[in-house]
Amino acid sequence: LNLNSSQICQSKLQTMATRFLVAAVAAFAHMICIIMMLIPAVEATTGVTRSTIINRRGADTTSITSSMEITAFGELEDGAPVTDECTYDGGIISFSHPMSLKSSDKFFSTGNLQLSAIEMMIDEINTSPRCGVTVGGKKHGIHLTTFGDDSSKDKVSAIVKNGMMPLAESTEYVGSYWVGPYSSGLTGSMSPLANATDDPTAAKTVLVAGGAASTPVFAGNPTIFGTFPP
Repeated sequence: LNLNSSQICQSKLQTMATRFLVAAVAAFAHMICIIMMLIPAVEATTGVTRSTIINRRGADTTSITSSMEITAFGELEDGAPVTDECTYDGGIISFSHPMSLKSSDKFFSTGNLQLSAIEMMIDEINTSPRCGVTVGGKKHGIHLTTFGDDSSKDKVSAIVKNGMMPLAESTEYVGSYWVGPYSSGLTGSMSPLANATDDPTAAKTVLVAGGAASTPVFAGNPTIFGTFPP
């Protein structure tokens, strides 16, 4: 087999380029290994955590539904004033609930869909032309507080006692209602604390358990309502 000088030169260049590429990849891999050894190991967080994600949404100046400032869109093109600003002369009603907010949570997928539906409801009620819930001729805005529950029964119980019950007792709101998380198991851990019984530790509030279907969640609890058939 006869090869001219040009072909030989090209073959050598290709060999050199291949060797250089292999050496570069090896050096890069070695560098990554050294960096990984220098960086302290960080274990992934799973299960129940000490910290809690809290999202707030509703009829106030820091809410998503109020984020479109009237001053930014103060007039229409013909100079007429904007008339769709809402006034909640009856006060604010609190809605609060646990929900699986992290992608690693067991019930994140379905819980996220349920949360989106709840937020859509809050936005639809709070914004014009509805402008809240009308009771006794007055408009009441709704404030939603969502607590990340890590898909844990123990976390739900802690959230109810340390987060939701204080909201139910707060004078900031004219009323307080609870919404259940996804799954009968998680909802069942909070239903006794919501039921209006003679138990002095109960919040005595209405709980809408949209993600639960198990009969024990509702049995003997007259203030708990579901949307699924048993």
